[in-house]
Amino acid sequence: MPSGDAQVQILGRTAFVTLTWVAADTGTRLTATVDSAVADSGLTGLAPMLDSARGSRWTAVRRPGGRLTDLTGGPRSLIADQVRDQLQLLFPLLPPDGAQPGATWGDSSTATARVSAFEATETALGATRAESMLTASGALPLLVVRTRSATAQGTQFGQPMTLRATGSDTLTYHIAPDGRVLVVEGVRLTDLVVDLPSSGQSVPARERSALRMILLR
Repeated sequence: MPSGDAQVQILGRTAFVTLTWVAADTGTRLTATVDSAVADSGLTGLAPMLDSARGSRWTAVRRPGGRLTDLTGGPRSLIADQVRDQLQLLFPLLPPDGAQPGATWGDSSTATARVSAFEATETALGATRAESMLTASGALPLLVVRTRSATAQGTQFGQPMTLRATGSDTLTYHIAPDGRVLVVEGVRLTDLVVDLPSSGQSVPARERSALRMILLR
């Protein structure tokens, strides 16, 4: 804040998304539709913001290695864009021969992502380790650690702004024998600075997000 005090906001929401897919040798065609989004904390008075995501629909192709490509759709809104970005996290990147117990591998990606209120270009580097033991249900746990950097430019309230951000993700996946992601959960940390060139002001912020995505059926 201009006074030097720190402002803390806690926001929580749950989105229910229907996924449909058609498998092929070259990849799986996915369609994701937001059925509803409900407030957990901090958004109880912002029902229109949550409702704006309802009915948002995207299509994408999941490549055999797990990468999600050709993600398109809408309509756009703050909550819808957040759900869209989490779809990218739903599918971990896998080595060419698939995930094997005890294996490790790395990956990199560049994609469009929502960082705070900005549409940014984000680059991520990931390191994945598969556990050596399966769970009681036969799922293979994967631990994914990612580092991220992003930049963006935009205009708010008539003022040009730029964004610089760095962050990290620590995510755990449970992968079923047939390749389905049963659960993904973890923590995302983002440190960002918003620069206002017209006034020379820079505003730092830190975002911490805890997420959990579960396959209901």
